[in-house]
Amino acid sequence: MKTIFNQLTLKTKLISLICAAFIFSVVVEYVYTIHMIKKEFYHLSSQRFKDIAELVSTNHNLINQVSNPTSDNLKAIQYYTEQVRQLALVDFVVIFNMQGVQYSHLDKSKTGQQFVGGNEQKALQATSYLSTARGALSDSITASSPIYNDNKQQIGIVLVGQTRHKMNYLALKSSQPVWSLLVSFTLAVIFVCLLSRHIKMLLCGLKPNQIDQLFEEHNAIIRAVKEGIVVINRNGLISQINDEAIRILHMDKSKENIIGKPISTLIPNARLNEVMNKGIAEYNCEQNINGMVILTNRIPLFVKNKLVGAIASFRDITEIRQLSNKLTSINRDADALRSQSHEFNNKLHVIYGLAYQDNKQELVNYLEEIIGNKQPELDEISQYIKDPIITGFLNSKLSQIKELGVSLTFNINGMLAPISNHLVIHHLITILGNLIDNSLDAVHSLADKKIELNFTVQNGYFYIEIIDNGIGISEKDVQHIFQKGYSTKGDNRGMGLYLVLSCVDELGGNIQLFNLSKKKGTCFKISLPLAVLYREAS
Repeated sequence: MKTIFNQLTLKTKLISLICAAFIFSVVVEYVYTIHMIKKEFYHLSSQRFKDIAELVSTNHNLINQVSNPTSDNLKAIQYYTEQVRQLALVDFVVIFNMQGVQYSHLDKSKTGQQFVGGNEQKALQATSYLSTARGALSDSITASSPIYNDNKQQIGIVLVGQTRHKMNYLALKSSQPVWSLLVSFTLAVIFVCLLSRHIKMLLCGLKPNQIDQLFEEHNAIIRAVKEGIVVINRNGLISQINDEAIRILHMDKSKENIIGKPISTLIPNARLNEVMNKGIAEYNCEQNINGMVILTNRIPLFVKNKLVGAIASFRDITEIRQLSNKLTSINRDADALRSQSHEFNNKLHVIYGLAYQDNKQELVNYLEEIIGNKQPELDEISQYIKDPIITGFLNSKLSQIKELGVSLTFNINGMLAPISNHLVIHHLITILGNLIDNSLDAVHSLADKKIELNFTVQNGYFYIEIIDNGIGISEKDVQHIFQKGYSTKGDNRGMGLYLVLSCVDELGGNIQLFNLSKKKGTCFKISLPLAVLYREAS
């Protein structure tokens, strides 16, 4: 039954429920009303019967006729009582003497017969009364009044009454007609149809089970998203927040204790109220909240072109940088592999040609030249830089530099021990990779391309110096070169040096930029404290 009810449309459910409630309330009200009307009708009718009986019993002509019950007087009594019955709209008016002999009756054939009813005894005792009795006309409500002559002697009785069947009929007739209930029911059904249509429009035509499913899907999406989400309403109160937002912002309250609270008290510098008031979205903004640096998007929330609130989505910028560094490392490794592939393919063709010509001496000389070409540099890197990831990265960069025909000067002073913190390694690769790539870009159009790499480990610091003989950087660009999105190389650039500066700041270091005065070119100098580089990962 429950399954069938859930499958019904919203319109059908509303009509069924309201009709059931309407019918139940109408039936209860109708039964109660009929009961009260019958009770009141019986009371009023009984009093009316009593008044009619007393009025008839005091009629002077009737008293004389009952005192002298001749044939003509009996006919007069019958005629008089019939007139009273019709005018008073009662079922019977009966008159009988002290012996119970009837002088009048609705059924004329019963005139002169003994009264049947059993309620005449009280009237014979000279009292007026009301009673319910079973007579010739079935159950009835009767009122009786004694008849006295001029000497104050009781000479008969007047009975006035109506059958219960007739009284019930009159009571029902005086109650609310059935057609009015049908009209009310029809109007209720029409109202429900209009109401359900309006509700369906508000719910975008969705059924209740579809709304429930959509709500569950919405909650599942909010929980599954790996971004923090905070939503406020028009009053600046938090209406939605997911578990990831609570985790990122290190909030020590449960979701139930956060919903409905002003965002200005829980997250003072969230800027959602400002975005909502201006109606202008803000994307990819760095923000420090509760000591946590996040990258956030803040968007005003509109429903049917009406501003109803604002929503913020954000991630821990450290996590984003880790992903960015991983992607950068992968891309650089891929570039290095492509460079090595091109280089080795060319050399394999030469080796194949010398072997095919059976020119053994030239082949030996060529192989010695290849092996000896990189060996000093590789030996120097592996001798002084003991971290295998950084060593491998530098080897790949040397291959790339050689393939591009760049003259490289490489110097290392001091030994860099292995680094256990992978985040530090990613930061170092980001710094070295972006600065080397910038140097390669700076010299790519020159005939005589030169790059110098100098690494020094001393006095508790790791110094990095990268020099190129490119065209240098203008004074105007030097002021903005580390800003996010700023680039002299075209659109969709300007992230490299921004990431370098961010990584240097994360490692507690310092970066300096110099334009070479005596000769063209650029020099980047970086100092990084070894205490930070060898700090254990938290």
